[in-house]
Amino acid sequence: MCGRFTLRNPQPIINQFKTEEFEPRFNISPSQKILTIADKPSFIKWGFTPYWAKEPFNLINARAETLWKKPSFKDSSKCLIPADGWYEWKAEGEKKTPYFHYMNDKNFCFAGIYGRYQGEVGCAIVTIEATDNLKDIHNRMPVILDKSFYLDWLKGEERDVYAISIDTEVEVVEISTHVNNPRNDDEECVFPIQAEVK
Repeated sequence: MCGRFTLRNPQPIINQFKTEEFEPRFNISPSQKILTIADKPSFIKWGFTPYWAKEPFNLINARAETLWKKPSFKDSSKCLIPADGWYEWKAEGEKKTPYFHYMNDKNFCFAGIYGRYQGEVGCAIVTIEATDNLKDIHNRMPVILDKSFYLDWLKGEERDVYAISIDTEVEVVEISTHVNNPRNDDEECVFPIQAEVK
């Protein structure tokens, strides 16, 4: 899954998609407004609810394998969700250790879906089974789209957008539990554990 992510250096994204200026983010959390790209850039709620639901679902992830089979997502639209890293927690017994996944300073986009519920637009990040080099941390990972597939994803082309994987560029580092608190949105969230002062 993907329950938190970062956009530490927003300027390349601002330039690429012609968005309004916004501050660096180190701990983007569910229910917050996040940048999405569809027909235009928009800041919408991270949490998806199908239009027909009687109560909010607030789904933050959508499995790629069942995306268009589940009633929850079949009427959704596609979007890009810019990021430059994400967090996963490795479960070891009752202990959960946070890890930061990133590609140096490289920005990228997750595959996303969005829809309107009771007047508010919400979105979810599409996930797939984690690849061999990442599944030791968590069995799911966000779909990172190759830039050449951005338009294919948005237009709903039949081409398999999951076929090109750039996960081999992903680096993983253990970080402190500072990131566990969604109110903490600063550089300390991504500091490697070995860099902490003893």
